[in-house]
Amino acid sequence: MDSLIASCLFFLGMHWIISGSPLRAPVVKLFGEKLFKRLFAASIFVALGWMAVAFSSAPYVETWGTAAALKPVSLVLMVLSFLMLTTSALDKNPTTLGLVPPDQVEARGMVRITRHAGLFGLGLWGLAHFIVNGDVASHWVYGTIAFQGLIAPLNLDRKYRARYGEAWEKFTAQTSYLPFVAIASGRNKLVVSELNKWGALAGIGLFLLTLYFHQAWFGVSPLP
Repeated sequence: MDSLIASCLFFLGMHWIISGSPLRAPVVKLFGEKLFKRLFAASIFVALGWMAVAFSSAPYVETWGTAAALKPVSLVLMVLSFLMLTTSALDKNPTTLGLVPPDQVEARGMVRITRHAGLFGLGLWGLAHFIVNGDVASHWVYGTIAFQGLIAPLNLDRKYRARYGEAWEKFTAQTSYLPFVAIASGRNKLVVSELNKWGALAGIGLFLLTLYFHQAWFGVSPLP
């Protein structure tokens, strides 16, 4: 269990202490932006691999056990997760690795709903698994992923606000951190025709494929 905890803390630490804090600036100055991004990506790949290996060998320490009654909720969260990940994949969005400045982006498609669709999709995936898997190892792995997906957008907003200033404020005036808040408050509107329909079909297809093979791949059925 110690190895699993260490891997989860390493994963979070790389995001929050190295990339998402004032420490990033001197590290980037030392290595350069391109090398920093490559080293950071490599470290996250290592962290995820470490988490997977440690999770597979971690002892089973039950808390609430398998919450079969919550599996329907988990399935709904997984559908939303796949849809948010696939429909946002091609959106022009400054929060996607910071590749596009916010003054070059108009909030369209999934960005109208949330500027952090990819991270929210990841967070919902973690949450969907967290609620039905009641054991300590699962809490660490899925809790880490849920936390990073659902809470990290707040840190990204802080980082990009400091980096882009007024341009970021203008962009965030068009969209929201929480899904549909900008639409509900009248700062934007839902335009279904702008959503990536092929992405949505891909998301549904991946969900159904995962649902069908889940037991064979992972040894447990996601169905109630």
